[in-house]
Amino acid sequence: MSYNFAVIGDPIDKSRSPSLFRKIWSNNPLNSTLNYSSINIDESQLEEFLATTDLDGFNVTAPLKEAIIPHLSRLTPIAKNIKAVNTVVKVNKLWNGHNTDGEGFWKMCKDHLPTPTKSSDICILGNGGAARAIVYILNSLGYRGLILCRRAKGNFDWPEVEFASIKELKASAVIQCTTLGMIPHIDSSPPLPIWLGENKPVAFDLIYEPAETKFLKEMEFQGCKTIGGSQMLIFQAKKTWEYWVDVLNIPQI
Repeated sequence: MSYNFAVIGDPIDKSRSPSLFRKIWSNNPLNSTLNYSSINIDESQLEEFLATTDLDGFNVTAPLKEAIIPHLSRLTPIAKNIKAVNTVVKVNKLWNGHNTDGEGFWKMCKDHLPTPTKSSDICILGNGGAARAIVYILNSLGYRGLILCRRAKGNFDWPEVEFASIKELKASAVIQCTTLGMIPHIDSSPPLPIWLGENKPVAFDLIYEPAETKFLKEMEFQGCKTIGGSQMLIFQAKKTWEYWVDVLNIPQI
Protein backbone atom coordinates (compact mmCIF):
# COMPACT_ATOMS: atom_id res chain seq x y z
CA MET A 1 0.00 0.00 0.00
CA SER A 2 1.27 3.49 -0.83
CA TYR A 3 0.40 6.88 0.67
CA ASN A 4 0.23 10.06 -1.40
CA PHE A 5 0.70 13.57 0.00
CA ALA A 6 1.38 17.04 -1.41
CA VAL A 7 1.50 20.76 -0.71
CA ILE A 8 -0.90 23.08 -2.55
CA GLY A 9 -0.79 26.84 -3.04
CA ASP A 10 -0.26 29.58 -5.59
CA PRO A 11 2.62 29.98 -6.33
CA ILE A 12 4.11 26.71 -5.09
CA ASP A 13 7.40 26.32 -6.98
CA LYS A 14 9.56 27.60 -4.08
CA SER A 15 8.05 25.33 -1.41
CA ARG A 16 10.55 23.32 0.64
CA SER A 17 7.89 20.89 1.88
CA PRO A 18 8.73 18.07 -0.58
CA SER A 19 12.41 18.04 0.43
CA LEU A 20 11.55 18.32 4.13
CA PHE A 21 9.25 15.32 4.06
CA ARG A 22 11.78 13.27 2.11
CA LYS A 23 14.26 14.06 4.89
CA ILE A 24 11.75 13.17 7.64
CA TRP A 25 10.99 9.88 5.88
CA SER A 26 14.61 9.00 5.03
CA ASN A 27 14.92 6.41 7.83
CA ASN A 28 11.30 5.26 7.77
CA PRO A 29 10.94 1.57 6.77
CA LEU A 30 7.88 2.60 4.72
CA ASN A 31 9.85 5.24 2.81
CA SER A 32 9.32 3.57 -0.59
CA THR A 33 5.53 3.78 -0.13
CA LEU A 34 5.44 7.47 0.89
CA ASN A 35 5.05 10.02 -1.91
CA TYR A 36 5.02 13.83 -1.68
CA SER A 37 4.60 16.38 -4.48
CA SER A 38 3.80 20.08 -4.96
CA ILE A 39 0.67 21.20 -6.84
CA ASN A 40 -0.07 24.74 -7.99
CA ILE A 41 -3.76 25.49 -7.34
CA ASP A 42 -5.64 28.76 -7.07
CA GLU A 43 -8.82 29.37 -5.10
CA SER A 44 -11.12 28.79 -8.08
CA GLN A 45 -9.77 25.24 -8.49
CA LEU A 46 -10.20 24.04 -4.90
CA GLU A 47 -13.62 22.41 -5.25
CA GLU A 48 -12.63 20.36 -8.30
CA PHE A 49 -9.28 19.44 -6.76
CA LEU A 50 -10.86 18.06 -3.58
CA ALA A 51 -13.43 16.10 -5.57
CA THR A 52 -10.91 14.44 -7.90
CA THR A 53 -7.54 14.10 -6.15
CA ASP A 54 -6.23 10.70 -5.02
CA LEU A 55 -4.14 12.22 -2.21
CA ASP A 56 -4.43 10.88 1.33
CA GLY A 57 -3.49 14.25 2.78
CA PHE A 58 -1.88 17.55 1.87
CA ASN A 59 -0.45 20.78 3.23
CA VAL A 60 -1.92 24.18 2.40
CA THR A 61 0.14 27.33 1.95
CA ALA A 62 -0.61 30.93 1.00
CA PRO A 63 -3.03 32.15 -0.15
CA LEU A 64 -5.37 29.20 0.48
CA LYS A 65 -5.25 28.68 4.26
CA GLU A 66 -8.55 30.44 4.84
CA ALA A 67 -10.12 29.93 1.42
CA ILE A 68 -10.10 26.13 1.77
CA ILE A 69 -12.21 26.05 4.94
CA PRO A 70 -15.70 26.12 3.29
CA HIS A 71 -14.69 23.07 1.23
CA LEU A 72 -13.78 20.87 4.23
CA SER A 73 -16.10 18.54 6.16
CA ARG A 74 -14.52 18.94 9.58
CA LEU A 75 -12.04 21.18 11.40
CA THR A 76 -10.00 20.29 14.47
CA PRO A 77 -10.66 22.63 17.43
CA ILE A 78 -7.44 24.57 16.85
CA ALA A 79 -8.19 25.09 13.14
CA LYS A 80 -11.75 26.16 13.97
CA ASN A 81 -10.53 28.73 16.49
CA ILE A 82 -7.77 30.05 14.24
CA LYS A 83 -9.96 30.04 11.11
CA ALA A 84 -7.02 28.86 9.00
CA VAL A 85 -5.91 25.42 7.79
CA ASN A 86 -2.48 24.25 6.70
CA THR A 87 -2.86 20.47 7.00
CA VAL A 88 -5.63 18.32 5.50
CA VAL A 89 -6.29 14.56 5.63
CA LYS A 90 -8.97 12.33 4.12
CA VAL A 91 -11.01 10.20 6.56
CA ASN A 92 -13.85 8.03 5.25
CA LYS A 93 -13.84 10.02 2.00
CA LEU A 94 -14.24 13.30 3.93
CA TRP A 95 -11.63 16.05 4.24
CA ASN A 96 -10.52 17.11 7.74
CA GLY A 97 -8.59 20.36 8.34
CA HIS A 98 -5.92 21.02 10.98
CA ASN A 99 -3.43 23.81 11.71
CA THR A 100 0.17 23.29 12.88
CA ASP A 101 1.35 26.91 12.60
CA GLY A 102 0.99 27.76 16.28
CA GLU A 103 2.57 24.55 17.54
CA GLY A 104 5.45 24.84 15.08
CA PHE A 105 6.08 28.44 16.05
CA TRP A 106 5.99 27.70 19.78
CA LYS A 107 8.62 24.96 19.44
CA MET A 108 10.84 27.42 17.56
CA CYS A 109 10.40 30.40 19.90
CA LYS A 110 9.88 28.99 23.40
CA ASP A 111 13.56 29.15 24.37
CA HIS A 112 13.83 32.76 23.18
CA LEU A 113 10.80 34.37 24.83
CA PRO A 114 10.54 35.62 28.41
CA THR A 115 7.96 33.98 30.65
CA PRO A 116 4.47 35.48 30.24
CA THR A 117 4.66 37.13 33.65
CA LYS A 118 7.92 38.91 32.75
CA SER A 119 7.13 39.85 29.16
CA SER A 120 6.09 43.24 27.91
CA ASP A 121 3.74 43.29 24.95
CA ILE A 122 4.50 40.97 22.05
CA CYS A 123 4.06 42.61 18.64
CA ILE A 124 2.64 40.65 15.70
CA LEU A 125 3.11 42.06 12.20
CA GLY A 126 0.19 41.15 9.92
CA ASN A 127 -3.21 39.60 10.61
CA GLY A 128 -3.50 36.69 8.19
CA GLY A 129 -3.87 32.99 8.94
CA ALA A 130 -0.36 32.51 10.36
CA ALA A 131 -0.76 35.52 12.67
CA ARG A 132 -4.09 34.16 13.92
CA ALA A 133 -2.47 30.82 14.79
CA ILE A 134 0.40 32.43 16.66
CA VAL A 135 -1.82 34.82 18.62
CA TYR A 136 -4.03 31.86 19.55
CA ILE A 137 -1.16 29.76 20.93
CA LEU A 138 0.59 32.65 22.71
CA ASN A 139 -2.66 33.95 24.23
CA SER A 140 -3.48 30.46 25.52
CA LEU A 141 -0.08 30.40 27.28
CA GLY A 142 -0.72 33.71 29.01
CA TYR A 143 1.16 36.12 26.74
CA ARG A 144 -0.32 39.48 25.77
CA GLY A 145 0.38 41.83 22.90
CA LEU A 146 -0.94 43.66 19.88
CA ILE A 147 -1.17 43.20 16.12
CA LEU A 148 0.11 45.78 13.65
CA CYS A 149 -1.72 45.56 10.32
CA ARG A 150 -2.96 47.51 7.31
CA ARG A 151 -6.59 47.18 8.40
CA ALA A 152 -8.35 45.33 11.20
CA LYS A 153 -10.14 42.03 10.49
CA GLY A 154 -11.57 41.39 13.94
CA ASN A 155 -12.04 38.25 16.03
CA PHE A 156 -8.52 38.34 17.51
CA ASP A 157 -7.78 37.97 21.21
CA TRP A 158 -5.34 40.88 20.92
CA PRO A 159 -6.08 44.40 19.61
CA GLU A 160 -5.37 45.21 15.96
CA VAL A 161 -3.67 48.55 15.29
CA GLU A 162 -2.91 50.12 11.92
CA PHE A 163 0.78 50.42 11.05
CA ALA A 164 0.54 54.16 10.41
CA SER A 165 -0.82 54.93 13.89
CA ILE A 166 2.26 53.80 15.84
CA LYS A 167 5.69 55.37 15.39
CA GLU A 168 7.38 54.05 18.57
CA LEU A 169 6.76 50.88 20.56
CA LYS A 170 8.22 48.79 23.37
CA ALA A 171 8.00 45.02 23.02
CA SER A 172 9.69 41.84 24.19
CA ALA A 173 9.31 40.14 20.79
CA VAL A 174 8.31 41.07 17.24
CA ILE A 175 6.89 38.34 15.00
CA GLN A 176 6.71 38.98 11.25
CA CYS A 177 3.73 37.02 9.86
CA THR A 178 3.20 38.63 6.44
CA THR A 179 4.55 37.43 3.08
CA LEU A 180 6.54 40.66 2.65
CA GLY A 181 10.19 39.82 1.98
CA MET A 182 9.50 36.38 0.51
CA ILE A 183 11.10 35.45 -2.80
CA PRO A 184 10.74 37.07 -5.34
CA HIS A 185 9.77 40.24 -3.38
CA ILE A 186 12.89 40.27 -1.23
CA ASP A 187 13.10 44.07 -1.06
CA SER A 188 9.80 44.47 0.77
CA SER A 189 9.13 44.62 4.53
CA PRO A 190 6.29 45.75 6.82
CA PRO A 191 6.55 49.34 8.09
CA LEU A 192 8.29 49.27 11.46
CA PRO A 193 8.16 51.55 14.49
CA ILE A 194 11.24 52.54 16.45
CA TRP A 195 11.71 50.02 19.24
CA LEU A 196 11.97 51.71 22.60
CA GLY A 197 13.68 50.55 25.77
CA GLU A 198 17.14 49.39 26.76
CA ASN A 199 16.29 45.75 26.03
CA LYS A 200 15.44 45.43 22.36
CA PRO A 201 12.87 42.83 21.25
CA VAL A 202 13.83 39.50 19.74
CA ALA A 203 12.69 39.40 16.11
CA PHE A 204 11.14 36.34 14.43
CA ASP A 205 10.31 36.08 10.73
CA LEU A 206 8.13 33.17 9.59
CA ILE A 207 9.63 33.43 6.09
CA TYR A 208 12.33 30.82 5.54
CA GLU A 209 13.59 31.87 2.10
CA PRO A 210 15.58 34.05 1.95
CA ALA A 211 17.11 33.06 5.28
CA GLU A 212 17.69 36.72 6.15
CA THR A 213 14.81 38.91 5.04
CA LYS A 214 14.77 42.67 4.77
CA PHE A 215 12.74 42.72 8.01
CA LEU A 216 15.43 40.76 9.88
CA LYS A 217 18.16 43.03 8.53
CA GLU A 218 16.24 46.11 9.68
CA MET A 219 15.64 44.62 13.12
CA GLU A 220 19.29 43.62 13.44
CA PHE A 221 20.27 47.20 12.56
CA GLN A 222 18.13 48.37 15.51
CA GLY A 223 20.07 46.04 17.82
CA CYS A 224 17.64 43.11 17.95
CA LYS A 225 18.40 39.40 18.05
CA THR A 226 16.92 37.81 14.91
CA ILE A 227 15.57 34.32 14.09
CA GLY A 228 14.39 33.14 10.66
CA GLY A 229 11.60 30.70 9.84
CA SER A 230 13.54 27.56 8.84
CA GLN A 231 13.24 25.89 12.25
CA MET A 232 9.51 26.54 12.39
CA LEU A 233 9.10 24.89 8.98
CA ILE A 234 10.81 21.73 10.24
CA PHE A 235 8.71 21.61 13.42
CA GLN A 236 5.53 22.11 11.38
CA ALA A 237 6.42 19.29 9.01
CA LYS A 238 7.08 16.91 11.90
CA LYS A 239 3.77 17.86 13.55
CA THR A 240 1.95 17.36 10.25
CA TRP A 241 3.44 13.89 9.90
CA GLU A 242 2.40 12.99 13.46
CA TYR A 243 -1.15 14.09 12.63
CA TRP A 244 -1.29 12.09 9.38
CA VAL A 245 0.13 8.97 11.06
CA ASP A 246 -2.45 9.19 13.83
CA VAL A 247 -5.48 9.90 11.64
CA LEU A 248 -4.63 7.53 8.79
CA ASN A 249 -3.36 4.80 11.12
CA ILE A 250 -0.14 4.55 9.14
CA PRO A 251 1.86 1.64 10.62
CA GLN A 252 5.04 2.65 12.45
CA ILE A 253 7.43 -0.27 12.05
